[in-house]
Amino acid sequence: MRDEEFLRNKVPMTKSEVRAISLDKLDLSDKKRLLDIGAGTGSVSIQAARQFPQLQVTAIERNPQGIDIIQQNLNRFQLSNFHLIAGEAPKDLPLQAFDAIFVGGSGKHLAEIIQYAAQTLTNEGTLVLNFILLENALQAQDILEQYQFQKLEIVEINVAKWHQLGSGHYFKPNNPTIVMAACQGGQSKNEEN
Repeated sequence: MRDEEFLRNKVPMTKSEVRAISLDKLDLSDKKRLLDIGAGTGSVSIQAARQFPQLQVTAIERNPQGIDIIQQNLNRFQLSNFHLIAGEAPKDLPLQAFDAIFVGGSGKHLAEIIQYAAQTLTNEGTLVLNFILLENALQAQDILEQYQFQKLEIVEINVAKWHQLGSGHYFKPNNPTIVMAACQGGQSKNEEN
């Protein structure tokens, strides 16, 4: 989906190129439940819900402006496979199994969120986290290893878009984004049969 398709406000949005890679790493084609933590504008989870109608999507956001713009976008796209939680992760999340979890924002609860993912991801479930700060990515790598996540993959995405400047053109860069993907290696405690 193009960024222009989403209604926007001042809440940060995962841009289309980063969304494409993050959704690819989530590998949602055969998944049943996706959780989006720190959903922002909801761009990742809304695109997932539209592309994969079999997917039941839960998104959590604590910022009232984020909740408002997500709700506006849900109304715009008329999605029925989407549940929005106004709250803070992980304390306001249900203890249920998910096949995939996306973390766009952790609100200084990164360790607790990864622990929640370790408890709720199904066997072979995927976890994808996005970061702009290197320190947060390094912390996440250490925590993922502590919880014995498998197939850890880390990529940095640098995107620059063509813009006009006077009579010429240049590539205007976006913030580099670190995309981290991992897989739940063992049986989760809450996996449904």
